[in-house]
Amino acid sequence: MLTENRPLFSSSSTGIRYVCVHDRAGVHVALRAAGLAEYGGCIGLLSPPGAVAYMGVGWWHALMNDVAESARQAFVHVLDCDNSPAGALMALRCGQQTAILRPQNPQYETIRALYAQEKAALLPQRPPSFNLIMPLSAISSLVGYFAHGYCQHQHPENNAPDTRQKKDCSP
Repeated sequence: MLTENRPLFSSSSTGIRYVCVHDRAGVHVALRAAGLAEYGGCIGLLSPPGAVAYMGVGWWHALMNDVAESARQAFVHVLDCDNSPAGALMALRCGQQTAILRPQNPQYETIRALYAQEKAALLPQRPPSFNLIMPLSAISSLVGYFAHGYCQHQHPENNAPDTRQKKDCSP
């Protein structure tokens, strides 16, 4: 299943194409698709929502270090800390350069200041992204995202025919 995570009224002015990845296979599919699309920009690897709480900082860093050894494209990675200032602080102390923490949190400004001291970025919301949920039998949609950015305006699954079995509701 492919979905787009695009908060209302937001735009990505950084020029980075973000892909939400859930595991090592997803990261490699995203990087492979960017290569097939001959995408020359920076790729943003985005953790699942709230990943710091259930996957942890160590898991994310191990995954990103593994990817860094074999990646041919430039990439940045963003860890979603949801509403956990402790998770965001732990991520910073472990070297995370970009994380997400919801600004509704009372400690948000303090954590943001600590990130700024370390020349790291703390985002208040998830950037627009292509959510890659495996298994994916063909990577054409993701290649299209990198090549043409079509996900900026439409959801790919909205164009799919409805294949659900219809129930006869008549008496």
